[in-house]
Amino acid sequence: MFPRPGTGVAVVRLLVLVVFGNVLWSQDLSTRLEAALRPVPNGGVAGVMIYDVTRSEVVYERDAHRLMSIASLTKALVAAAALWELGSEVAFRTRLVALGPIVDGTVAGLGVIGGGSPCLDEHFSQRDPDRFFTEWAAAARARGVQRVDGDLVIDARLFSGPIRPATYPQDADNLSRWYSAPASAFAWNDNCISVRVVPTRPGEACRIETRPRSPRISVRNLTKTVGKKADNGIRVTRAADDNALTVSGTYSKTTAWFDLAIHADPDLLAGDHLKAVLADAGIAVSGTVRLGTVTPVGEDLVDLRQPLVPALAILNQRSQNFYGEQLLRLLGARREHEGSIAAGSRALATILAENVPGAVDGAAIIDGSGLSYGNRATAAFVIATLAAMHGSPHRRVFYESLKLEDDVKPPARVKTGTLAIASCLAGYIDRPDGNRWAFAILLNKGDAGAFGWASGVRVATLKAIAAP
Repeated sequence: MFPRPGTGVAVVRLLVLVVFGNVLWSQDLSTRLEAALRPVPNGGVAGVMIYDVTRSEVVYERDAHRLMSIASLTKALVAAAALWELGSEVAFRTRLVALGPIVDGTVAGLGVIGGGSPCLDEHFSQRDPDRFFTEWAAAARARGVQRVDGDLVIDARLFSGPIRPATYPQDADNLSRWYSAPASAFAWNDNCISVRVVPTRPGEACRIETRPRSPRISVRNLTKTVGKKADNGIRVTRAADDNALTVSGTYSKTTAWFDLAIHADPDLLAGDHLKAVLADAGIAVSGTVRLGTVTPVGEDLVDLRQPLVPALAILNQRSQNFYGEQLLRLLGARREHEGSIAAGSRALATILAENVPGAVDGAAIIDGSGLSYGNRATAAFVIATLAAMHGSPHRRVFYESLKLEDDVKPPARVKTGTLAIASCLAGYIDRPDGNRWAFAILLNKGDAGAFGWASGVRVATLKAIAAP
C-alpha cells in the first residue's frame, strides 16, 4: 500500500511538532528547576538528577557527579542491598532454647540465639514490646518449664566489634538520644532504655519505671509528686559513659514512656528483661544472665521468624536509624561472615557494585543509618541505584517501602535525608504520560554561612519535578 499524496508531509510535520513540543517542555522543566534552585547561596552545593526509568534516559542533571553528604538516603541504599543480597522472602530468626531436658518442670538453663532482628519492638507488638517476652514465657510454660536451675545464656556472636559507629556525632547529648541506639544480635525495644514517671503521694518521690528491667541500669531519683498540675514533660538524662539515669522534676500524673539510647551491654539488658518477665510468669531463673555460646541440647521453646519486608518500611518511612545499623551488620554477617560495622560497610559496597551499573566510586558509606557525616554519594549514584532497583524483581517491595509524599501531584514515593549539613530527597514519581521518573535532590551546606535555605529549596525542587 502506498501513502496517499501529502501523507508523508503530514507525518513529517507531526514529528516536527512532537519534537519541538518536547524541546519546549524540556526547556520549561529546566526553567522551573533553575528557578527552584536559584536560592542556593554562594558556597552551597546542589546536586540534582532526574532519570526516566521507563525510557532509560536522563531528563535533567546538575552537578550530578559530585560526591555529597546524603544523610538518611543511606538507608535507601542499605534497603536495596538487603533485597539484592538477602531476598524479599528472608526472615530474621530469634530462638529461645532449653539447655537440657525438662524434668519435673525444671530445666538446667535457657539460651537465646540472637539473629540480629530489629523487629522485637513496638512496631510489631501492638505498641507493647513486653508482648514478645510474655508470649515466650507462656510458650515455655506450655512446654512444662516451671523453673530454670541455671543461667539465661545470650548467644550474641552473630555481631561483633563496636556496637555503634565511632563516626556518629560524639557529643553526650547526641549519643544518648534514641536515634543513636546501638546494634546487637539480641536487640529488644530498639535498644533503648524507656523511662516512665509514676506519681505516688504528694510530697514524696515518684516511682521510676524502666524497660528493660535490669540491675545494669541505675536511677538517680530527684522527682517529687505534687497534687496540682505541674507537669512540663519528663526530665531525664543518661550519663555519657554508663547506663545511669537521672530523673528530676515535679509530677502529678503518669508520663508517657521516654526513650534514651542504651550506652552499653544491649544484649545483656534484653536478657535481664526476659528474666524479669519469666519471673512474672512464675518461672524463676536461679542463675545469672550472661553472654556465651548456646548449643541447643534440649528443645526449641520459641523459634520466632520475622520477615524483612515490613522492616524495610520502618527503615525507609520512619527513617529508623537502629534498623539501618542492624541491617548493615546482617549484610556483613552474610557476605563476610562477620557482623561488624567494617564488614557490613565492605559488604554494602560490594553488593551495590555488583548490582548498580557504572556505580564505581559513586559512594562512600560508613554506617547503616546515615547519621555519620561521612556518608557520601553522587546524585548519579543514587539515581543508578533507583534505576537498578526499578529493573529488579524487588521493584514493588522497594517502591512500597518508601514514604508516600502526597503534598505534590502526582504523589511521589520518597526517602528523605537530613543533617545539619545536608538536606536530601530521592525517590520515584509517576508522570501523567505513564512514565516513571527517578529523582535525586542533594543539597549540602558546603561553605555557605547558613543552611536555612535548604528546606525551601528541596520542597520547591520536588514541586518543579512534579509539575505537568
